[in-house]
Amino acid sequence: MFKQLFVLLFKIIVEPAPTWKRLSEKEDKENENFYKSYLFPVAGIIVLLSFAGVLITYSFDVHVLQQAMKTVVKQMVVYGGSFYILSCTLSNFVFPRFNLPKDKLRAEKFTGYTSAFIYVVAMVKALFPVLFLLELLTLYTGYILWAGATHFLKINGNLILKFTIFAGIIILLTPFLLNLLMGLLMPGMKI
Repeated sequence: MFKQLFVLLFKIIVEPAPTWKRLSEKEDKENENFYKSYLFPVAGIIVLLSFAGVLITYSFDVHVLQQAMKTVVKQMVVYGGSFYILSCTLSNFVFPRFNLPKDKLRAEKFTGYTSAFIYVVAMVKALFPVLFLLELLTLYTGYILWAGATHFLKINGNLILKFTIFAGIIILLTPFLLNLLMGLLMPGMKI
């Protein structure tokens, strides 16, 4: 299962256009397979690596364990919350602006697969928190988003650039803003 997950993440990042074409052909009535084989395992890996990253980075004591638990909660809220905020925002507000029907299930898949590189960066950053500049690479998500808009959502050619910019800003800023908000709401995050 995890091998297929990492292969899918790799393909979405390295060759997004053919991967989006294949994903658009698969039908999942309730997104059950999407959740079971992609989204929940990715979230679990991010959380597990975040927990391990805190334990590896600092010498073990009770305060480090508390910090690791806080980090797990923060990561779940940031990446889980941003997924749901993004999928609802795309389905209800962004899709209608670009002549697409409101489709919650399609928006969930689009959000989850588009965020693949953001999730991979979160996994790496969880183990190596000193690589804070790694987040700049998430701008590559714009290309993944463009390929998805073209092949998965099948947006009209003259609207693709506008959609990519508009949705890209939302997709990149939501995890950042939730992370900032969680940092403000959980002031004891630094050891």
